[in-house]
Amino acid sequence: MGFGVRDVIIMAVSFLLVAILGPIAIGTIANATTSGWNSAVITMFQVLLPILWVIGIAIAYIPRGKGD
Repeated sequence: MGFGVRDVIIMAVSFLLVAILGPIAIGTIANATTSGWNSAVITMFQVLLPILWVIGIAIAYIPRGKGD
């Protein structure tokens, strides 16, 4: 059970996309204008959404065990 060349290329490209677009997205979320929003919605948007994003990216890169 090894990685093929295609798998390595896909992982490298996806890592570069995450590394480049991730900080841009987090910065956009942090600097969004939230005037007139409920405080609970602001908390969900500015605090929990980036945390969930990081958890999702981490789960995406964890290798999955395949049954024999």
